[in-house]
Amino acid sequence: MHAIAVQSRPCSRPLLRPGNTTKTICAVLVALAATGPAKAVEIDASAALLSDYRSRGVSLSDRQPVADASVQAGLAGWFAGAEAVSTSRPRDLRRDRGTDAEVDLSAGYSRTIGLLTPSVGVITYIYPRHGPAEAEVFGSLAGSLGPATVTLGANYAPGQAGVAGGNLYTYAKAAVGIPLTPVTIKASVGREKGAFDLGRTKIDYSAGVDFRLGLFTIGVKYIGNDVPNTVAPFFRHATADAVVGSVTLAF
Repeated sequence: MHAIAVQSRPCSRPLLRPGNTTKTICAVLVALAATGPAKAVEIDASAALLSDYRSRGVSLSDRQPVADASVQAGLAGWFAGAEAVSTSRPRDLRRDRGTDAEVDLSAGYSRTIGLLTPSVGVITYIYPRHGPAEAEVFGSLAGSLGPATVTLGANYAPGQAGVAGGNLYTYAKAAVGIPLTPVTIKASVGREKGAFDLGRTKIDYSAGVDFRLGLFTIGVKYIGNDVPNTVAPFFRHATADAVVGSVTLAF
């Protein structure tokens, strides 16, 4: 898609609100920036062009190309990051607020224990022109064995402005690198129930391949879902299965 108090608040007010989570993420970023030279902060950044911006099997860019940029800082298991997408719609398509940009701010903690890597955190989705922002908590458990990685995870958004009644998304994904080649095969399946499920429990799935070429990664992925063809025409346009291509530059 998780809740760390940035300042003292009465218990009657919910901690997980977009304003609170943004402050939490900013606090983590400030803490990482203030770290002395003895503790090196790891920085990862990327920029990408995609033929369609898909989130949980649904197009949020009207099936149009988008540009994407992200950066993440990490220190001793703690991480904070930001991602910007040039064109997006809010995840609840039934509340059409028009096309906007999207900025995602996230923070959390991840630690590798043997072959397993658990992660927890919070993410806020910000729509600068239309709003409101939406906050989620997330958790995942990844396991690696040789060239294969399997991840199980969940994102939960409690009820808030733009998320009527809350939303739960659970998923499983796998990636297998082909030995002695720059090729990685990927697949995923997810289940969504709540404010973003378009009126029924929604299943999405994907399968694709990445080809690494130096700093660049070229990807092709088939993305689909089980949303019926009886949905409204706009939803049908956004939920139709598609092949999505991408080119990513990692720094």
